Amino acid sequence: MVWGPVFRVKFAGAIEFRSEAPLHVGGQKEANVLYALKLPDGRLLVPSSTWKGALRALAEKLAPTLPLSGLEKLAVERVLPAQSPDEARERVKNLLDDFSNALRGRPSKTFDPADVREKLLHVGYDLERIENREWALVTYLSLYCPVGKLFGNWVRAGSLRFLDTVLPASTQRRPGVGIDRRTGTVRERVLYFVETSEAGLRVPLALAGEVEARGSAPARLLSSLLKAVAAVGLNVGGRKSAGLGLLTVEKARFHAFELGGAGDESGQLLANPFKAPPTSLQEFAEWG
Repeated sequence: MVWGPVFRVKFAGAIEFRSEAPLHVGGQKEANVLYALKLPDGRLLVPSSTWKGALRALAEKLAPTLPLSGLEKLAVERVLPAQSPDEARERVKNLLDDFSNALRGRPSKTFDPADVREKLLHVGYDLERIENREWALVTYLSLYCPVGKLFGNWVRAGSLRFLDTVLPASTQRRPGVGIDRRTGTVRERVLYFVETSEAGLRVPLALAGEVEARGSAPARLLSSLLKAVAAVGLNVGGRKSAGLGLLTVEKARFHAFELGGAGDESGQLLANPFKAPPTSLQEFAEWG
């Protein structure tokens, strides 16, 4: 039996954003200055982790709106919102008796005993010595989370990859004042400066990955994510509450192919997806 997702589509894409507002991706703080993250030669850097974090945050908002069912729905409702392992364990407690039945090979209303045992074996569990069944349940549901399949989670690596972006941009310092969050008033004698790019920058993003079969939850989530980015843009970096970091799509292209499909009968596109015909962001998003 083949375990794990069956990737049907591989792709590489390039999205060119325009910064509608100055951009601040944080580096170090010295005195009252928040410096931007820069290379030694002064160019600004948007690391892959920043892109991944911004897109993942949007995907987490979109996932509950998808028409999900079964284990994928449970994963999104119970595990995805958890901010810590302890919270995740707490959120699945009322499923534990049913899960325990499945672990013992007994009938279960929610879980397939064969699937539960197979999945846990593949992630390294000794089925005869599971000491923390709540965490085993979190682990099992995490394997079905569509956000986790794309971006990774506690138990699996994601299928999407992002490259760093380097911006040959000058910087400016924007003043700000401290706010007392308890009272909502300005704190006295708290003045700081944030180092940002200028607005109107061209900000490219290169990404690549694999997607499960058309109509699968991860494919539909990726489609919704790209459509949302095209429609409303993407907030990147820090100080978003102060109006920084809004990017809107100027243009994009994607090169995608189905494994073993037309043009890839012998795997010739596997090494270089850019040989596949280009499509627009909207065309690629409609695939899901």
